[in-house]
Amino acid sequence: MKAVLEQVAITEQQSIRAFRYSKKGFDAPWHFHPEYELTWVVKSTGIRYVGNNISDFSEGDLVMLGSNLPHCWKNGEEHTGESESVVIQWRRDLIGDLPVFKHIHELMDRCQRGLCIHLADREDIVSRIQKVLVVDGLHQYLQFVELLDYMASHARYDYIAGASYSYDGTSATTSRLETVQSYVKDHYKDKIKLSEVAEKLSMSEQAFSRFFSKTMSKPFFVFLNEYRVNISSRLILETDLQMAEIAYQCGYESLPFFYKQFKKFKGYTPLEFRKMYWRI
Repeated sequence: MKAVLEQVAITEQQSIRAFRYSKKGFDAPWHFHPEYELTWVVKSTGIRYVGNNISDFSEGDLVMLGSNLPHCWKNGEEHTGESESVVIQWRRDLIGDLPVFKHIHELMDRCQRGLCIHLADREDIVSRIQKVLVVDGLHQYLQFVELLDYMASHARYDYIAGASYSYDGTSATTSRLETVQSYVKDHYKDKIKLSEVAEKLSMSEQAFSRFFSKTMSKPFFVFLNEYRVNISSRLILETDLQMAEIAYQCGYESLPFFYKQFKKFKGYTPLEFRKMYWRI
């Protein structure tokens, strides 16, 4: 998934681009743009990529993204039906430099790493997003500023990309990452060797390890296990499969190692994770 520069269609007459997306699946490539973005997933499941972070997403996912932060949403194999989201995009200079906008500017500074809004705060924010969709012109601008002001004052969130993440945006880097991410998506169920991935990039294992760690701020096998754990979390929540079968389907030959990796990334064992969400 090459991080391509997206040309956001905000005309001189517009200050905000707000639209509803609905298709069979999320088909946007891994991309970035100077505009800030607020995305609410109305209907869909899969894997969300933001910077160096991989997370599973489902209906209700709500994130705010900073300028030029690479991102995309990809549906998993298990996804059926329509994928629907609401997206709002805007330029930094939309918000003036008046003191009254100080908290909004601070929010936009923090979202340079991407912000995932806590579930408990999403309902009030979503109701304000919907108001932005149904008006235009000055009314849309006022509704949008009210939305950002509310988020700056009330929204709780987690950072998405790591604090040390930075992206150079060169064509060589994006092409290599596209190859690695596509390979992981196609082969995560298999036993993946570092030499196999390095060969895809015509690099030595050592050179590939240095490149990936520097670019993604994490070693390749951490990235791979993070991907596998996020796939397994959907299977845990949405199927009755035994943990051994889920582990096998996600590329783990050792059940204890699967448990160790799952707890590392999710904070719970797979069984605790299933029981916790089944009680909701």
